[in-house]
Amino acid sequence: MFIVGCMILFGIRSPLVVEVEETLLRLGKQIAAAVSVNDTPRMIDRRLVVDLADFEAPQGGRFIAIAFQPQRRGELVQQARDLGLELAEALVDPTAILPRSIRVGDGTFINAGVVIGGATAIGEAVLVNRSASLGHHVLLGDRVSIGPGAVLAGNIRVGEDSVIGAGAVIQPDVRIGSNVIVSAGAVVRKHVADGSLVAGNPGVAKPFRPRASALRMAGGE
Repeated sequence: MFIVGCMILFGIRSPLVVEVEETLLRLGKQIAAAVSVNDTPRMIDRRLVVDLADFEAPQGGRFIAIAFQPQRRGELVQQARDLGLELAEALVDPTAILPRSIRVGDGTFINAGVVIGGATAIGEAVLVNRSASLGHHVLLGDRVSIGPGAVLAGNIRVGEDSVIGAGAVIQPDVRIGSNVIVSAGAVVRKHVADGSLVAGNPGVAKPFRPRASALRMAGGE
């Protein structure tokens, strides 16, 4: 029986699912179900796993979509909504430090050790991974992914479906477009146009169009 207030984990192929499990454990929250969407589950607690074909979506069920890649996370969100599920409120690890002035969209996951500055706004179904640091007046669009240890200085804008890789540094007042990939360890000092790949120090931007197959490689979520 579905218990109101329990979280449904939707899409559990990504290794990130164990981080979500740990955050829910630290918060003392329950998992109603972990839905495997045509993939191999990577749950710690396999007793909660149910295949999508066997899943009966409960009325009023709320979920979080789990995938690192924004495109994959967007697909999962749409699949879950098609089943009648609704995005859960943002899931924030109790070790994260958030300001009173923050605004966070539904379905967002803020992992352990994250520090966020004042007057920051985060969109829907965003991932801010462990130990990332966001400065004041940062704006993250829907489905943005921030990698572990990334540093975003003050007054930064990141467009929807963009990825900031692990350990990347975005300097103050920079605008990152939509569908951008900033590689791990890159240092970005200038504005970045939509659909770019940025790598190096200083970061150099090049046009980028991801292959659909690249989003479905084993472990690539």
